[in-house]
Amino acid sequence: MARRFPPHVLRPVTDLDGVWDFAYLGDVEPDDVDPATLVFDDVMAVPGCFDATPAYAGRRGLAAYRTRVAAQPGLQRLVFEGVQHWCRVLWNGEPIRDHAGGFTRFTAETRSDGGEAEVIVLVDNRFGERSPLHMEHFDWYHFGGISRSVALHRLGSVRIDALAIDTRSVEDRRVEVRIDYTADAPATVPLALSCDGRALLAEDVDLDTAGTLVRTVEIPWAAPWTTAEPNLSVLAAELGGDDLRERFGLRRIAVEDARLTLNGEPLTLLGVNRHELHPQFGHAQPAGLLIADVQQLKDLGANFVRGSHYPLDPLFLDLCDEAGLLVWEESIGWQYPVEHLTDPAFVEAQLAHIAEMVAAARNHPSVILWGVLNECPSWSEAGYPVYERLLGRLRELDATRPVTYASLNAHDDKCFDLVDVVSANTYPGWYWGDVPGIPAELDRIAAHVDALGHKDKPLIISEIGAGAVPGWNDANRSLWTEDYQTDLLTTVVDHVIGHDRISGLAIWVFGDFRTTEHRDMLLKRPRGVNDKGVVDEYRRPKQSYKAVRERFRKL
Repeated sequence: MARRFPPHVLRPVTDLDGVWDFAYLGDVEPDDVDPATLVFDDVMAVPGCFDATPAYAGRRGLAAYRTRVAAQPGLQRLVFEGVQHWCRVLWNGEPIRDHAGGFTRFTAETRSDGGEAEVIVLVDNRFGERSPLHMEHFDWYHFGGISRSVALHRLGSVRIDALAIDTRSVEDRRVEVRIDYTADAPATVPLALSCDGRALLAEDVDLDTAGTLVRTVEIPWAAPWTTAEPNLSVLAAELGGDDLRERFGLRRIAVEDARLTLNGEPLTLLGVNRHELHPQFGHAQPAGLLIADVQQLKDLGANFVRGSHYPLDPLFLDLCDEAGLLVWEESIGWQYPVEHLTDPAFVEAQLAHIAEMVAAARNHPSVILWGVLNECPSWSEAGYPVYERLLGRLRELDATRPVTYASLNAHDDKCFDLVDVVSANTYPGWYWGDVPGIPAELDRIAAHVDALGHKDKPLIISEIGAGAVPGWNDANRSLWTEDYQTDLLTTVVDHVIGHDRISGLAIWVFGDFRTTEHRDMLLKRPRGVNDKGVVDEYRRPKQSYKAVRERFRKL
């Protein structure tokens, strides 16, 4: 897996990225597949999305991936960073794990006698009961495949399963370290902690077959992480012959006086929403593309990016850590209907998805907000307990970050009391109204939030924008022209900068992206693309990019 630091030094890990054998099976049920009879007549890149390639463009159905690995005797752990949308993992023909939901890390374990082993992954990019988190009406195209990296870990009798590092005091350079472990049997083993190559702790510990070790340590040489000086450290934990390393930054995110603060300093968030989509690669994001996106975000003058509408690639978060970009990380979702939102199977799938999201991203200092359920029925009485449960679970998993969600209609919302930060999506001047009326609408939202009793909560305009067909203008500065988009976004930015109540803005959207094949949506999307980006789908800047850049960079 491509990361900006090595997560393991002691544990044997084999990178399985590359070219795998491939077979497109089509409209077949996974339970009807006999792995012994599969005919792999093609190849596919991993990471990659098969339906982003010319041979399989637009296809929905079951596909099979295969590779071979050299296994040592003992426990094997396959680590997948993301598979779209549902998959079944087989080891030498035997199923060892099913997983539903894209964009998050999961593992599959089995014991091996050693020798060469065949790994097959059945991947299903269809919509339905197996994938309750993904729905066809979503306003983006759901590409399918093994979209992120895969690795094989060879495990010993003691395993470090997770390492969480939480800042307890920036001033005292104090952090809390939590080590989740499993073991074949109770044992007494050595524990060692080090940071940036300097020893912090060494002792013997008694282990059960599973548990959590918690230690508090001080790192006096570490400098705080800020947007201007994004200082980072690597903490290494070694336990009974296994190891895990995580990179982190000393920083504290809080809500104070209706503002988000970083290490006590108030933040003004100026940035964009960003989809991980590309016409050639789908949801698979080559390292060069991720680097280019971060470079453009910095050039734009943005200090903030909202991951829309699903958890982001771990390498992108690494790059944001290094660049001092602030990130809103959210679980997958887009306008789920009430009857789906309240389905118990959906809620359980969201809870599992949220746990995977937090586990993968919690040590990134760039991540300052957790979010859920973009534009879902937070206006309904039936939706309230679902928001309450999911936001409550986020706080249980990580109490160090504020929680939020993007409201579709702030004026009718019933769940703002559940969040730390109020976030509103609104499209005046596009779906309704005109450009001159935008400032009044933003002020109306702010006044309404305060009237509900939430004056103490930060307010973010989490989506606002206008479509622009790349290169299109006319004498009337009409809808869909780059002129109109520029007029709208400059009006928004000029009003938000310096606003005494709105402290965050995420323009919709950074880059154009392909939308769903759902006809009702396609008829509202020229070229089959959501073209509200300030750059197009190939990252070529539109007219609005320069105008936004001039304003963001003044700050």
